Amino acid sequence: MFEGLERITFSKDWITIILLVVLILITLVKSNFNVRFTKLFSLIYSDKYYTDYLKTNPLLFNKFHFIFFFVIIFNISLLIFNSFVAFKPSEIDYDFIFFLQISLITLLYFLMRYFLGYIIAFFFDINDKQKYITFLKISNLYLISVLLYPLLILVNYSVGLFHKFLITFSVVTIIILFFLRYFTLVKKEKINFNSLFYLFLYLCALEIAPFIVIYKTFVD
Repeated sequence: MFEGLERITFSKDWITIILLVVLILITLVKSNFNVRFTKLFSLIYSDKYYTDYLKTNPLLFNKFHFIFFFVIIFNISLLIFNSFVAFKPSEIDYDFIFFLQISLITLLYFLMRYFLGYIIAFFFDINDKQKYITFLKISNLYLISVLLYPLLILVNYSVGLFHKFLITFSVVTIIILFFLRYFTLVKKEKINFNSLFYLFLYLCALEIAPFIVIYKTFVD
């Protein structure tokens, strides 16, 4: 007699739905802003995208940015979620509630980052420069989020060591791309401050402060 072994599996159906939603959002952007969507990929080798759309009015709060913002939130949240599941499998399962929590924290981070930037810009009287910097960075995040999407599909349907490899590769690639683009913007004086000290202070306030606040709120 063979004893039956209990096999516990976790459904990934909701992840497939999230990936489908992201695909719909990307398709919606491409169908409504085809030229701009295509030019977005030119950021890989040139800065022409910036000059073409820098004078868009409104610069930040428009339909293109609104739709793409949710692509960023979903993609980053999925990558963080899969990282937790892969490296902490005994503690975290494919729980939709946990994904929603990550999505909320990711959303709060970007909102806090924007409002901190707005407050700093108000006190230093650099509102136009703040909008410009936000436009540059968010444009790069759009490009990275689109490039991340195929990797997320592979991550979702991979298993074992290859699954962990893909997650590690995705995280490392995203970090490298982000800092390369950041370095390029500073080097080419796209982000231009009169003092390196003020630049450093500005970037720390925008990038690190939101992480600290969120950590204190949700972890402590």
